[in-house]
Amino acid sequence: MSTPRTVASVRPPGTAVYGLSASNHQSEGNEGVTDPTGPSCPPADVIIVNPLAGALRHYTKRLQQMLVDSGSSVAVFSVPEPSFSGRSRLAWVRDYASALLRARRVRRHGCRVLVTWPVLGHIDRVVAPLLAGRPTTIVMHDPLPLVRAVGYSSLSTRIATLLAPKHSLLVHSELAAEDLAGRAGPLVQLPHPIVNQATAPAPSDPPFVRVLGQWKPDRDLALLESLAPLLPDTRLEIVGRGWPPVAGWAVRDEFVSEDEMDDLINTSSAVLIPYRRYYQSGIAARAIEAAVPVIGTARELSSMTGASYPFLLEQDAGASEWSGTIRSAIASDTALLEEVRADATAWALNEWKTWARS
Repeated sequence: MSTPRTVASVRPPGTAVYGLSASNHQSEGNEGVTDPTGPSCPPADVIIVNPLAGALRHYTKRLQQMLVDSGSSVAVFSVPEPSFSGRSRLAWVRDYASALLRARRVRRHGCRVLVTWPVLGHIDRVVAPLLAGRPTTIVMHDPLPLVRAVGYSSLSTRIATLLAPKHSLLVHSELAAEDLAGRAGPLVQLPHPIVNQATAPAPSDPPFVRVLGQWKPDRDLALLESLAPLLPDTRLEIVGRGWPPVAGWAVRDEFVSEDEMDDLINTSSAVLIPYRRYYQSGIAARAIEAAVPVIGTARELSSMTGASYPFLLEQDAGASEWSGTIRSAIASDTALLEEVRADATAWALNEWKTWARS
């Protein structure tokens, strides 16, 4: 394993952040300040191991900030994934195992270890607690992965259920819990991390309605194409890697930095989550944090927004219902969105605080 370089980090009080740095990607957000295999680490109530230092940078920052705000001391060990570091998958898995072993060596009595992504799928339910010690909890973002992944076969799941500690998996939605029922033993269910940024959106005129984030097969292209002629006075834009052309929409097939993503959200009059099926949405969480209307189906979004949020749609809603909801969102009162943000962040903070202290 190559020697990582030290990178400056700005972080909340009570947080230590460690990472194996990808030298050609430091400016894109790896938060490491030293090698997680090194000799020193301040005591922590929670150690977060983030094996997707690029993709889950924002998620991990929000998680650590929320835990610090709840009164916990936090250390973060981040390992950059192959697409972020340019290294092999084998080197990534080796560095991930090193971070778990490091967590075991430095954790104190009562410390929790939280892994933000199951590198080995359900196999991680056995491997992560074995390497990092107990209790170790793994966040399962996608119980049914959208792309082929290691450790999700029925055999892997059965073995993990037999051998893994109880409550070793954490999910962010009722839908995820339902899809894992009978396959994963007792689960921990906690809200997606959300932090009140107390910022004010700056929508443009004419309004921008955006779809943000990389292309995934469950994006509803037919819905987006049907919406375009129904919103003639609205600028429609899609920004994210891998998107194909979509009739009626300006498509930017590219990676965007964290700062640009924040700007895209803050200048939107509405952010759409046009999935046929999903478990949670980091983009939706960021829109809620920014007090920008987010529009999607109730089954997936209500766990973050509350059931009374006015911009939720039924699973079978058509383009006309979507377009009507988009118009309502564009004309909505900022005070309502700020109230939703305050409620969502307070609820998430309280739930995570209870978990961290249990």
